[in-house]
Order: sequence, then C-alpha cells, then structure tokens
Amino acid sequence: MIQVLRGGRLWLVLGAVAGVAMGLGHLPWLAGSARALAGTCLALVDSGAKALVGVAAHHGASRRVLLGLAAVIGVAVPGVTAWLAILAARGSLRLRGLVAVLLVALGAASFAYHPAGVAGGSMALALAVAALALVLTGPLVAAPLAALAGLIGATFLPALVLRGSVGHAVVEDLHIALYGRPGAPVGLAAALVVVAVVPFLMALRDILRG
Repeated sequence: MIQVLRGGRLWLVLGAVAGVAMGLGHLPWLAGSARALAGTCLALVDSGAKALVGVAAHHGASRRVLLGLAAVIGVAVPGVTAWLAILAARGSLRLRGLVAVLLVALGAASFAYHPAGVAGGSMALALAVAALALVLTGPLVAAPLAALAGLIGATFLPALVLRGSVGHAVVEDLHIALYGRPGAPVGLAAALVVVAVVPFLMALRDILRG
C-alpha cells in the first residue's frame, strides 16, 4: 500500500477520494461550489467539442457525420474532462521537480554575479521557494485537480450505471450516422456506454500510476 501511495500518488488518490465523497454527498459544505466548478470544466470541454463539430460543418461534412461526431463527443465529454484533470495533476507533480531544480540553479548562479553575502541570501531564498514548490504542489494543485476528476466520476458514472444507457436519442443519432436510418439497438447503446466509461478508466489508471 505504501508503494502505491508514495510520492505524488498520495495526493492524487486523496484528491480523487475527496471528489468522490463530494459527488456522493458526504461533504455537503463543499459539494455546491465543487459541482459548479466541475460544471464549468465540463462546459469548457463541451464547447471545444462543439467547435470541432462546427469546423466539420463549415467544411461541408454531411448531416450523418455531424450526428455521429456529436453523439460520440457528447457521451465522452465527462470522462475526457476527468482524464484531462488527472493529466494536469500529474503534470504539475512532474513540473515541481523541474521548477525546484531551476530555482536552485538560479540561486547558485547568483554567486557568479554578486558578492558572497548577497549571493548567499539569494541562494537561501531559492532553496526556500524550491522547497515550498516541492511540498505544496501536491496538496494545493494536484489534489484539487484529482478531486475535480473524482467529483465528475461520482456524478456521472452512477447515473450511467443505473440507467444502463447513454440515452435513446444519442443512440438513435449514432445509428442514423452509421446506417442512415433511425434505430437504437442494444449493441450500439452498449458501445456508447464503453465510450463514456473508457476515459474514466484511463483517469483511474493514471491516478494509480502517479
């Protein structure tokens, strides 16, 4: 267990657990604001997806192509948003080491340009800031991003599991895109559920990889 949670992984796991707890209503004093923030992130990703559909329409894509794009992108948006949050959290944990090294190098370079007393003070400041970067990035950056991903997952996945489908209209749109006629076969609905769930699984994998 210690091996799994070492380093930045601990903050990813703690953040995701906190997000799931908020999504399930166990932290009501934070849930409202957190859901609003998650909704904003979803809206941003959804806007990007709609812009992609708009570009396809502008370049003369057929109605069937647009329906298919909209259906697939629509069901994938929550999972993709959660996955992007985890990727950003992992990125922050990786960058903190680089930032710390650059700060220390900057402090060391002071000895080439300033008297020893001044350079010593600069080095001490650089070391202090580098230490803060290493210590605080996890709880102040990575954990909140992981919490956002956990909140989206806890909000979206239970409804998806209970419903067992992504919605009749979405399935029918994709069926029209693929076959040119209305329909909502179970196999296609199951495929869209997989599309919706896979990004969440990728996010979970990245949390455990740290």
